[in-house]
Amino acid sequence: MSSSDDTRGTNHPEENRGESAVSVDPSIASAFFTELERRCDKKIGRLGTNLENSIADHPALLCIKFQHKDYGQVTATEFICCHRLNTSCRDLLFDLISRGAKATYKCYEEAIEYYNFIECLLLSGYMPTDFRTGKKFLDCMMEDHSYMKDDKETNEDILRLLLGQVKPGDQFSFGEVTEVHIENLKNLPKLNPGVTHAKGGSFDDALKEYLRD
Repeated sequence: MSSSDDTRGTNHPEENRGESAVSVDPSIASAFFTELERRCDKKIGRLGTNLENSIADHPALLCIKFQHKDYGQVTATEFICCHRLNTSCRDLLFDLISRGAKATYKCYEEAIEYYNFIECLLLSGYMPTDFRTGKKFLDCMMEDHSYMKDDKETNEDILRLLLGQVKPGDQFSFGEVTEVHIENLKNLPKLNPGVTHAKGGSFDDALKEYLRD
């Protein structure tokens, strides 16, 4: 399949995942998002029994759009990335993704300044390629994290995910990689200069250095 035909990494995957075909009772959705927000605000970094049971009974909670008073229509992952970008919310995001929630373009827009969030989002199996006008997401990520040019450890963590060089049981700051994440990572766009990043740019340089080592 040519890169022009490859739909992985398109800008708005939420348009293609069929959320409109599923629904959840509004009262159940409202209770779910209210509790999710409470946990974000209280810095509780796990979903807990009630939210886990809600997801088990209504899996569509992981992908539906909910009308939030501050952020408009958002999925659960979008809500977290819009609401708070701290360690406990990162862990909540990881819990959601581990249960099947997906990242969206909006998630990356909101969380691009926080590389731990980017790592979590990658584990969902989606990453945008085109991002800001005339730029690729990975180049924008490097620009917004200027320290990454000299931070080999951070570069290596993200590059391992992008290259699929992780295995079940590998530990990240937010949790353990599972078989579900490994399968998700297979859906990320393959790293290709001119498609996923600019040739000769800062990300390309970091990738070459990593592969050389």
